[in-house]
Amino acid sequence: MTDSRIDIIPSEIIIPEEIKEKPDFKIKKEEAVAIYSRSIAFSTSNGLVSPFVSFIALNMNATAGVLAWIQAVANLLRQFLDPIFGRLSDTLKRRIPFIVISTITWIIPYAFLYWIQAPAFIILIAAIVNILLSFGNPAWIALQNELFPAEVRGKLTGRVTWFGSFGSMIATLFTGVILTFAFGENIDYQKYILIPVAIGVFISIIAVIPFRKIKEPLLRDDLPIEKTTLSLKESIREVFNNKPFRKFVILYSIFGLFWTFSWPLFSIKQVNILNASALQIALLEIVFAVTSLLFILLGAKVADKIGRTKLVFLNRFCLFLFPLLYIFATEIWHLYIVHFVVSSLFSFGFAGVNAYILDIVPAKNSGLYIGFLSMITGIFYFIGTLLGGYFVQILQNWYTEAIALTIALAFVSCARFLLSFLFLSLKEVKKFPN
Repeated sequence: MTDSRIDIIPSEIIIPEEIKEKPDFKIKKEEAVAIYSRSIAFSTSNGLVSPFVSFIALNMNATAGVLAWIQAVANLLRQFLDPIFGRLSDTLKRRIPFIVISTITWIIPYAFLYWIQAPAFIILIAAIVNILLSFGNPAWIALQNELFPAEVRGKLTGRVTWFGSFGSMIATLFTGVILTFAFGENIDYQKYILIPVAIGVFISIIAVIPFRKIKEPLLRDDLPIEKTTLSLKESIREVFNNKPFRKFVILYSIFGLFWTFSWPLFSIKQVNILNASALQIALLEIVFAVTSLLFILLGAKVADKIGRTKLVFLNRFCLFLFPLLYIFATEIWHLYIVHFVVSSLFSFGFAGVNAYILDIVPAKNSGLYIGFLSMITGIFYFIGTLLGGYFVQILQNWYTEAIALTIALAFVSCARFLLSFLFLSLKEVKKFPN
């Protein structure tokens, strides 16, 4: 509750007619191939491993506190160093090397899950993985900001997410369904972790090949991107003086505290309370991917017609339903319904969030802007995840795990509901047809 194709995959198999590139999108075919192939490859690689990290930890009898630390460290280090890497990519006027290196290397540390014997070591693995992700994150978003015209930014960012969801579904089908049927219901994912890691590395290498045909936008004369001449100090001052950006960062970060608060709670509910198998957890991931495929492009079109802020509010507002409905779930199939309903609303509004971020970020300093957004939200995500895990662990001194979890879920649901209304105060920064 984390997207023309590459040449070796026939486009008629992957791309539905309604989302093929049109001339008015003003993005070159080779650019589309590179961006969409990277999106699907990253999500596929991520889906091969990430959903089951918590599952492996819980099978090692990890406490709620340890589970929270794993997620919290991931949240922090995936984003905390983004201003440094973003500014570096701005200064070098290079996005592609950062994207390529990050895409290929980030999944490799997960191979060490095969050898560890205590859940605490997963914290270290998560730290290394997310530093490597951070290396490419601001450059990845900045590249989209530079290549995607504002008038169709919602559609194009929606497509990036669409392909990402497609990759995530493929990966989860493999890891959660195919491997389960091949090795049995009680498969030991730690024992077989090297298989998805190796596949993820291979897919990533293939996916970054199209970037060879892309010229850096900041080095091109045909793109109307103003080149920054500001010093680091002046650039930082500009970031903090950008009122729409500053307001969005504040609201997004505060809400993010309670968004991530519930992340360790969901895993506890799924595995410890409802005794979900790896296959059932995989199906939950697939449900989320399916809703993205169904609704993300529709929301993207709406974002370019009526504006971003209404969809931003919807995207944040619907999230209070996740913890609320998790309270009442007594069977795993209840969660399938919860995920489908809430994820449908979330996916519909998601393109509005991404497009709004790019609207308020100037292309010339995209790396630094995205870096600051990631760093600040990452700090709040770090705190929120730890609070969620330890909140349950403290409550267990007086209550059973099930009751403690219910109290925590009810608390975070109320917080999300109230905070979501703050997003109604956001103002559009560009005009829309309707």
